[in-house]
Amino acid sequence: MIARRFAWLCAPVLGVALGLALTGCSGKAVPYADPSANGVIGLCSKDGKPISQGKVTDVPFVWLSVSSSAAKPPYDAAGRTATLYAYTPRQGYPPQDWQGDQISASSSYSNPAHPSVQATSGDGAVLKDYIKSNPPTWNGLVQLRMYLDTPGESLYNATYPATDIQVKGDMWTAVRGGNVACNSGTAVSSSVGTPPPPSPTPTTRATSP
Repeated sequence: MIARRFAWLCAPVLGVALGLALTGCSGKAVPYADPSANGVIGLCSKDGKPISQGKVTDVPFVWLSVSSSAAKPPYDAAGRTATLYAYTPRQGYPPQDWQGDQISASSSYSNPAHPSVQATSGDGAVLKDYIKSNPPTWNGLVQLRMYLDTPGESLYNATYPATDIQVKGDMWTAVRGGNVACNSGTAVSSSVGTPPPPSPTPTTRATSP
């Protein structure tokens, strides 16, 4: 597992307010809230389909994570990257004291409207490793968040898309979040190779005065 640790605010997003499909959401399943959460993280399989459950031993945990919220300037510029993190809620402690880990390498992505993180088989069973080091003792809940970065700037985590999963035995299930189109753009993990080209931007044809 990648060993960068952070302890920032952790909580879910209400997908209904965003007009997104919820994945088994219930207030009892996720007993916390977070005003810093902005958008959700859609989880995708290797064949590009939305998924809402799997095994904690899956390698990788998910193949692609896609944000429903866009990168804001300057984090939408060339060289932009996104990274997936996991945080463990702790009952009786304020969210800023919850512990977390980076669970993916950073990924360069093509579409700043939907930052994405690409996983690889070389990442290993990151969810299994994470819950071994950070046991989810509050209803088996784990918060997933996506942080953004770009050259010359610090890691952006003032707001972030978030999705919550619940671990039971060797299975995980998304309990709050939503689906995001898995074909919203392309992403390449920094552990693999060359970044994808940026999405094309409209051009304005010059006119004579």
